[in-house]
Amino acid sequence: MPKQKVNKEYVVHQALKMFRKKSYHQATMADIGESVGLLKGSIYHYFDSKEELMKEVMMYVHKFFQDQVFMHAYDKSLSAKERLEKMIAVTEHVFLGSEKGNIMGNMGLETAHVNPEFQELIQIFFKQYFKALKTIYTDSFPEDKAQELAEQAIAEMEGSLMLSRIFNKKDYFLKANKRAIERLVTISNGRLAKHNN
Repeated sequence: MPKQKVNKEYVVHQALKMFRKKSYHQATMADIGESVGLLKGSIYHYFDSKEELMKEVMMYVHKFFQDQVFMHAYDKSLSAKERLEKMIAVTEHVFLGSEKGNIMGNMGLETAHVNPEFQELIQIFFKQYFKALKTIYTDSFPEDKAQELAEQAIAEMEGSLMLSRIFNKKDYFLKANKRAIERLVTISNGRLAKHNN
């Protein structure tokens, strides 16, 4: 099998895997170098510090979500339910795949009070996540309620994702996603309709 060509993007991708596996504080530049196939010192050819590398990882993840997840929220050719289902399908694939977890949520818990630059990037990510879901919920709910439901959905998803990892049981996350969709389809002719269970 040919050896992977090492470039900046490949280093970022491998670092993302390592930070998911070991956490930011536990993963070393030597770990990342080994996963890339380089000596620790060679990583500094691409990034001056682990902090700079982590910021690049977060920007990479954010761009992925903008291009692959959030964009579905604004596709008005689909119903609100279809848009939410598309967003959820991608997040389930990413969060429950072989590299489990939401690196942005994990980093928020691990570093938000330690590194203000990380905190700002994480806040921007989640504000865009809130905005995307709010856009979908606004099809059926007033703006303030849509914002509340968007925040509730993400809080549930993040909490259930944590439980799914702790108990190695993806049902927690899948059920939270199902509830987010059910809340969306509760409005019919201006009245609350019954949830489908």
